[in-house]
Amino acid sequence: MAARSLLSSAFERRPPFGRVSLSPRDREILTLALRKLRGSRVSFGDALRALREAVEERIPAGRTYLLGIDGNGPVVGSIVSGVGIVESADGILVVRIAPDGHRTVLGRMEP
Repeated sequence: MAARSLLSSAFERRPPFGRVSLSPRDREILTLALRKLRGSRVSFGDALRALREAVEERIPAGRTYLLGIDGNGPVVGSIVSGVGIVESADGILVVRIAPDGHRTVLGRMEP
């Protein structure tokens, strides 16, 4: 299955991440991280820094965690929800890691 963009176009008038099954907190954090990236395509390091800053702003003593490592590299995000980001050939993906390790791609982290 091809990864979908997480952000809607301005013409669709949907809130960011409108079609993706995320908790309100995960949705808020990812939206803030995207704002910090200022709508540009960035490196995984830049996306990781924006995610970490967003978590620290929204959650008292919040942290990001290594959720696993796949063929593309580290998956970093929330140990509570299992939602995180990973680098791929298609850009930075937002994924959910299940307790059994199964990875579901939720979309791309892009403007």
